[in-house]
Amino acid sequence: MCTNDTHLQATILLAKREVCLKQRRRRISFARFLGKQISMIGRKLWILQGIFLLSAYAVLSDSAEYLRSPLRLAKLLFCLSIAVFMTALPLLYRSVRYRMQEIEAAARFSLGKLLLARLIAISIGDLFLLCGIFLVAVAKTSLSADITVIYLCFPFLLAGSGCLYMLGHLSPNRFLAGSLLFCTTLLLVFSFLPEQCAVLFQPSFFAAQIVSCALLLAFCARQLRYLIKLSSYEELQLN
Repeated sequence: MCTNDTHLQATILLAKREVCLKQRRRRISFARFLGKQISMIGRKLWILQGIFLLSAYAVLSDSAEYLRSPLRLAKLLFCLSIAVFMTALPLLYRSVRYRMQEIEAAARFSLGKLLLARLIAISIGDLFLLCGIFLVAVAKTSLSADITVIYLCFPFLLAGSGCLYMLGHLSPNRFLAGSLLFCTTLLLVFSFLPEQCAVLFQPSFFAAQIVSCALLLAFCARQLRYLIKLSSYEELQLN
């Protein structure tokens, strides 16, 4: 009986010590967590995006004769911008592919914050990639800087608004299929714009294009807020 009491007291002391150690242990901040996510997924993504940028440079450099038409330039930049966004889709589906949702749900940070960290890492790569395409387009084509910005931002924000909406309202499998279908549809629509649409790319429509980009940006911000704070994103991931 004495031995059991001794073991019991020793166990209690060990338990108290572990509780004290746990309380003293410094919790990881979101900034540090974001840094770890960037180191985990950023490298592979940025290598892929670097290859994409080299391909875009080759296309814009070798197609000078074909790209004399403003409409053709607009089509190409629209499609490149959507393709930039599509590089993020495999990473957003990664947890489902490797069946990691349950493990991630048990982590200190919620699935919503994990998603936010991934979106930030993806956005950093996308921003640099779009800036690279912008510099190449300005250097290799006849487009002005302001028009090039619109031609890259509008389709990117359009693809992003639709995919962010689906991310917060569809299950992971449906999100991937729906996003691929949506982005592919946009690519086909922009690739086969008729010559009659050339008027939409005239300087007289510049103000309307800016307003469209601003509205899409506001919609993306609203969907992101809904994803992180209001949606049933975690339940969608685990179902």
